[in-house]
Amino acid sequence: MNYVLRNVMFAAVPVLCCVTGAGADAVSDTLPTGLNPVAIAIDSVTDIIYVANIHSNTVTAINGATDSTTTINAGGGPQAIAVNRVTDKIYVADFGTHGNNSRVTIINGANYSRDSVVVGINPSALAVNEVTNKIYVANRGVYNNYGYVTVLNGATNATTRVNAGYYPTAIAVNPVTDMIYVADDSANNIPSTDNNDSVKVINGATGSVVATVTVGLKPGAIAVNRVTNMIYVVNDSSNTVTIIDGATNATTTVKTGAGPQALAVNEATNMIYVTNYTGNSVTVINGATDSTTTVPTGFNPFAIAVNPVTNTIYVANSGISGIYSTVTVISGTTDSTTTLNAGLEPYAVAVNSATNTIFVANFAGDNVMVIQGAPAAVLRVPAQVRGLELGYRGVLAVFALNGRQVLRYSFPANASKQSILSAVNRIPAKGVYRYRFLSDRKIMDEGNILVR
Repeated sequence: MNYVLRNVMFAAVPVLCCVTGAGADAVSDTLPTGLNPVAIAIDSVTDIIYVANIHSNTVTAINGATDSTTTINAGGGPQAIAVNRVTDKIYVADFGTHGNNSRVTIINGANYSRDSVVVGINPSALAVNEVTNKIYVANRGVYNNYGYVTVLNGATNATTRVNAGYYPTAIAVNPVTDMIYVADDSANNIPSTDNNDSVKVINGATGSVVATVTVGLKPGAIAVNRVTNMIYVVNDSSNTVTIIDGATNATTTVKTGAGPQALAVNEATNMIYVTNYTGNSVTVINGATDSTTTVPTGFNPFAIAVNPVTNTIYVANSGISGIYSTVTVISGTTDSTTTLNAGLEPYAVAVNSATNTIFVANFAGDNVMVIQGAPAAVLRVPAQVRGLELGYRGVLAVFALNGRQVLRYSFPANASKQSILSAVNRIPAKGVYRYRFLSDRKIMDEGNILVR
């Protein structure tokens, strides 16, 4: 195996190094889907990618290892999709089956068998709590009528309903606190309620709304930072993000660019990324200070996803009238960008951080573009590992990106460079790994290793 040393390849001696930009993201494949793919969900345990195709009433299942595809029938107009990795079940909101009999299709990931559950009017968004095995479905109301959230028990498929304003548009779950956050765009349904746009907070244990938090106009996308217990809400018509403190429900408002559309949270760095659709940019929010910076993108950035392992952000730019469709790749370390050409009207993007693979659904192209992510930006020489270089005794542990430990080696004090290299040479396969060096049970250093 080869190891990168200052961008020079050495085959004989395995050495790991500190480099920046050790490679580039590249399109590796384009895979056919059904008509107009609009949503993507990834099961990182099985490495299967699920794509909802709204106008062919299907879900395309992509095998991440082989890029082979399987077509699974869904209900009418599948619009949103989510995965429970614990139970290997996939949940599809079938928005096109109008009326009180609208359904969620449930797919068994083991054999692609299907079931369906009636959830009520206009299911448009859903979220899964893998800890409690409950699925939350946002049902948009019809004009002058309340919307609600359908709570689906993943074990029994039994359902209950929770009133959640007039027009719930997006939903997010904090599995740590078992609280559910529902964006209610009341003004979209009841024009006289322009000042009542809010987030409804549902207690997952009791199934009841415990707070209504006022936000900006036309709340859309919503995301949770489970580490800090902060909730971020995009307000399209206010050009703001409302930040909700999950402990107190107190709020802070941060300005964005024009037409904020989608957002993603990097829990590892506590940074939040918001696409500005009409501003052709991304607003970067520092979660610790709420300060912002702006990063330019392509035309009409519509969707966004983060790889927390490599600290890289991917922005799907839908373009103008079917042209200028691109993906902007942002370095979370420097905010520098690169641009990849995309298919027609990229509409959704998702990241499998375990394999460092990115999937972009092209709405008008009826396909998914597969991007192989660049290697992690920071790599180390073992002799430079803090603690080892100081001659400490300790344990070097190396992990695959899925968390599986692939190497554990104990070093005496003042270990020789050759013994360090001999240990690293035992890494079983090529790829990007995480390492951690512990001395007296204290973490002395940790980072990324690239083995080629």
